[in-house]
Amino acid sequence: MNGRERKIVFVSGTGTGIGKTFVSAILAEALQADYWKPVQAGYASITDSDWVRNELSNNRSVIHPEVYRLKLAASPHISAQQENIHISLQKIADAL
Repeated sequence: MNGRERKIVFVSGTGTGIGKTFVSAILAEALQADYWKPVQAGYASITDSDWVRNELSNNRSVIHPEVYRLKLAASPHISAQQENIHISLQKIADAL
């Protein structure tokens, strides 16, 4: 942990377009914190991680890659089912 205490902030909300990514970018910028969205469900030209990366001005935040990128813009379990992908919690935990 490079001498830094590790604290986790979990941003959650129901629905698309309610501001979870926007709030996450504000928090990452203000706290100079890392950003990680382990499952990206639905993306057009850029992912949420790409968007957050473009919005940050500090050089301390690290944008960690998604473990899963799903095409369908829906709840991750629905997107994964439609794409015949099993989301493994162990795989996500291992990426931490």
